[in-house]
Amino acid sequence: MDVVFALGGSVLMPKEGASTENIQNYAKAFKKLKEMGHRVSVVVGGGNTARQYISVAREFANESFCDEIGILATRMNSMLLISALGKDAVKQVPENFKDAEIILNMDKILVMGGTHPAHTTDAVSATLAEFIDADLLVIATNVDGVYNKDPRCNENAVKLDKINTKELLEITGSSSMSAGSSGVVDPLASKIIDRAKLKTIVVKGIPEEILASVTGNHNGTTITP
Repeated sequence: MDVVFALGGSVLMPKEGASTENIQNYAKAFKKLKEMGHRVSVVVGGGNTARQYISVAREFANESFCDEIGILATRMNSMLLISALGKDAVKQVPENFKDAEIILNMDKILVMGGTHPAHTTDAVSATLAEFIDADLLVIATNVDGVYNKDPRCNENAVKLDKINTKELLEITGSSSMSAGSSGVVDPLASKIIDRAKLKTIVVKGIPEEILASVTGNHNGTTITP
C-alpha cells in the first residue's frame, strides 16, 4: 500500500522539547511499515517550534513571511526524523513533489516538510497523496480523530468514527488559515482530500496508532470519498 502520513510537528517535537526516544519510536514505526511492504511518505509539521518563531515574527512581518518561517521549522523537524531513519531515508528534504517522488522511487522512506506559503503540512500531505496516487492519507495529530466541534474548547464535542469528504468540508470550513494554525484538518487540505477522493484516516499521533491506521483497528476517524 502507498501511504502518506501527515505527522504533526507538536507530536514529534512536543512542548517539553526534543526527545531522542520519542523520535526513535516514530522512526521504528515507519521502518516497520516499510518492512511490511508499504511505500511510506511522511510530511512533518512545524509544531511548537514554528509557532514560537511565528509569534515573534508576527510583530514585524506579514503572514506570508511568517509562513516562510514555519516552512523552515517543518524542514528542521524533517531532518530530525531523517536522522533517526538512517539508511531507510535520504539525507535531503525535498522542496517539491517531483523531487519527493524520486526519493520514493529509490525505495526509501520519503520525509519532507512544507512547500509554499499559505499551505499547511496537511495540505502538502494531501497534495502529495494526490500527486503520487497514494492509497491512503493518514493525519497523525494531537487529537484522536475528527470531532463535530473543537474538543479543546467544547466539553460536549463528539468524536466521529466515520464521515465522508463532504462532511469534512462542512466541519473544517471555518478553521483558521493563519500561519502556525493547528486545526485537526485545515480547510485547504479538506478541499484537496475531497477533490482527489482520498481515503483518509485521522488518528492520535502516537506510533501505535500510526501502525494501526494501516494494519487496522485504529481508534481515529475514517474519512471516505
